[in-house]
Amino acid sequence: MVEEKRKWRFKEIVEDGDNWARYQESYAGEVTEDQRSEVEKMLGCGDESNGFATYICLDCGASKRVGFSCKSRVCSSCGKVYADEWAEELAGRLFNVTHRHITMTIASELWPKLEENEAGRKVLFEAADATLKEVMKCNPGIVVTLHPYGKDLKVNYHVHVLLSEGGMDEQGRWQAQSYISYEKLRKVWQYEVLTRLRSVLPATAENKALIDQLFVKYPKGFYVNGEPKVKDGKGVGRYIGRYLRHPAIADSRIVAYDGEAVTFVYKERKKPHMHCKQKLPVLEFIHGVVRHIPPKQFKMVRYYGLYALRKKALVKKLMQQIGSMLGRGVRHLKWQARRLRDFHQDPLTCPRCRAPDMVLFALSVPWGGQMFTLGGWNWLFARGDLIESPEAQDAYRVPPTPGPIQLPLFPLGG
Repeated sequence: MVEEKRKWRFKEIVEDGDNWARYQESYAGEVTEDQRSEVEKMLGCGDESNGFATYICLDCGASKRVGFSCKSRVCSSCGKVYADEWAEELAGRLFNVTHRHITMTIASELWPKLEENEAGRKVLFEAADATLKEVMKCNPGIVVTLHPYGKDLKVNYHVHVLLSEGGMDEQGRWQAQSYISYEKLRKVWQYEVLTRLRSVLPATAENKALIDQLFVKYPKGFYVNGEPKVKDGKGVGRYIGRYLRHPAIADSRIVAYDGEAVTFVYKERKKPHMHCKQKLPVLEFIHGVVRHIPPKQFKMVRYYGLYALRKKALVKKLMQQIGSMLGRGVRHLKWQARRLRDFHQDPLTCPRCRAPDMVLFALSVPWGGQMFTLGGWNWLFARGDLIESPEAQDAYRVPPTPGPIQLPLFPLGG
């Protein structure tokens, strides 16, 4: 019988032993307050001391507590939810036209410069916008997402672009454009990046020489890769979720952890059918994820062209005329529906009698060093989950104590 290997989550590795404390000590001065805050939110994800919801089964009275999620971008589970919701939101905004997914890279010599310079990172957005408007013969819809890392977790600044194959011409008419010159795209992209960086990086002799050298070293421009075209709504959602916005590493990529080192896998771009393995000391692995958490105020996704003007009446009127407004409602999945979709398990099935659809009974939140509970039986009656009828007064009468849920309950506003 083959023993199944233990599956590790990034959160478990960070909180194992004194890894988090040792990491902060070893990388003192490199960890920002935003990064520390996001990691500590992740470490408290689902912890009942940070608050929880209580659900009750109306058939047998059994209860279940569910800790609040952390909403941290570095949390594997919450980060996926965040990415999925963003993908749904964007897919509902896109025009119903063919889009192209383009990956635009820069020279590796620039990576450390951008890691130290936030203004330099913003340049990549501006350069991508200027490049695509120069190469396209119209004003297209553009979504630009910055990725600061590669699949091996090392610094690797590049951008992913979702570009409409066409746009508005100077007369306000839709102009389709399926052909893009990648030779021109590479050269214009290089020019826009380097000339803009020249104005925002410190004006040192080293930086000036580096930019001049990169023009010479890459005479054909910086590498640009055109992914397959995306022609339908489901395809757009799939590409958005997979490429444009996701945590630095998925738990599924972590294959081993022995307390000292972490092994994870990734696919090489040039050999997509082969898995590469990378083994890093645990603190270096943690740094490979934490260092890529962006500042809270820094927007990792930006909209240009027609998508920046989406609320303009002229653009909406044009897209309606050519029948290219998607008109697709955004489906916001609740917690229960997401668990059913992702794990094929209903989290609100009673653990005792297996009845479905346990109902929300109370919310418990920490405040001033104490845990306060909102709701209780009054919520059930107010929502109509319980009713008091002449035929069943004894069965539905509010008990003097919370019954199977031993919590200090008080009415809303009490």
